[in-house]
Amino acid sequence: MSPEVSFVFHFFLSSMLLGCIAAVQLDGLTMELIHRDSPQSPLHPGNLPLAERIPKPSACPFAGLHHQTSMISASKAAANKMMSPLTSYGDPFLFFAQVGVGSFQEKSNHPHFKTYNFQIDTGNELSWIQCEGCQNKGNMCFPHKDPPYLNSQSRSYKPISCNQHSFCEPGQCKEGTCTYNVTYGPGSYTSGNLANETFTFYSSHGKHEALEDITFGCSTDSRNMKYAFLFDKNPVSGVLGMGWGPRSFLAQLGSISHGKFSYCIKANNTQNTYLRFGKHIVKSKNLQTTKIMQVKPSAAYHVNLLGISVNGVKLNITKTDLAVRKDGSRGCSIDAGTLATLLVKPVFDTLHAALADHLSRNQNLKRWIIHKLHKDLCYEQLSDAGRENLPVVTFHLENADLEVKPGAIFLFREFECKNVFCLSMLSDDSKTIIGAYQQMKQKFVYDTKARVLSFGPEDCEKNG
Repeated sequence: MSPEVSFVFHFFLSSMLLGCIAAVQLDGLTMELIHRDSPQSPLHPGNLPLAERIPKPSACPFAGLHHQTSMISASKAAANKMMSPLTSYGDPFLFFAQVGVGSFQEKSNHPHFKTYNFQIDTGNELSWIQCEGCQNKGNMCFPHKDPPYLNSQSRSYKPISCNQHSFCEPGQCKEGTCTYNVTYGPGSYTSGNLANETFTFYSSHGKHEALEDITFGCSTDSRNMKYAFLFDKNPVSGVLGMGWGPRSFLAQLGSISHGKFSYCIKANNTQNTYLRFGKHIVKSKNLQTTKIMQVKPSAAYHVNLLGISVNGVKLNITKTDLAVRKDGSRGCSIDAGTLATLLVKPVFDTLHAALADHLSRNQNLKRWIIHKLHKDLCYEQLSDAGRENLPVVTFHLENADLEVKPGAIFLFREFECKNVFCLSMLSDDSKTIIGAYQQMKQKFVYDTKARVLSFGPEDCEKNG
């Protein structure tokens, strides 16, 4: 897959964010999911400096993307490093949540906390934010449009002393303070101090609800965690960990979440949706269920993927390519923080061939080549009929089938005055992850206590 194709793919996919926040009650919590192009997003054109808002002259819509086609293959080249939520290798954030952090003395009546944007990460456990210590000699900060969190000025910031908390891991101690280190891939990590802090959420009734003593990582050193394209425009300060484990934000919510959360990703990229916890989850009928598992040391939500079909025809896939190995590799996880589905190479190649065979029989389509070296599956629509009879892909999970419609299999765009679409899945050397793009227009409910994932088609506008 060429660098040119890579850029286009992730330019299209990196168009969603999570923001926050609604009501905190004893039995639930709701966070608003904000699209990156929403007026509420710091990346909305209206919120950018004037010079960055002015569109460049173009012969037709999206023609200016020709020089930006490096993103699909950049993400493929980095697939082995893709577990980092803040990577420069083509895995920009999908969601962020606006959370009030800390307690500060203010002269006015403004909230006594600072608001930061957190990426939602269902593949990792620990929440963390970039702190002022990253500016110390020998440490490193990742690029950000705002200064790091001023933890030394917060009245509610409490570093955790060594061996004083169950969240402290053996050997993770420096100068009497419990430390942490999270590695996302070769050369990509964040480290710092473990601490307790007050997290504040905006309530729907106009007040603020505070959760005290949330354990999180105060990052003082981060490496290889830049955002593609954003750099000093990057609005995200850290990660809200939602994976398996007692240190996750989900687990620390306790009776507020009851170990449950849900989301429903809308197909309309500019509309907001919600991340719900506990009894705030809207009940839905006719959801399928499959079990979710933890495959240590990963904190991701693993599912049993038994096979894949294209238009009802099951593909010839070796079971060992889908099963978890003894070392914890392979297997399949589901993650709303990963943009596009990743498939281990043998599985991807089989699916790629089946889709290419199906599409080659459509006389209203023409194989679209950006670069002679790229091997991605892209087509130009020669007429409106080119979008008819496109294939459906089904992921066969244990006791449930996740059916993915064409609108979530392919990315459709106008490019240099042509209507084109490309496969929105990627090959990977070691892992299979069902990503957010393939979860569109479906509701997902995670019950970590019952270890069950429920999902099904849903009108995310009404029942998300």
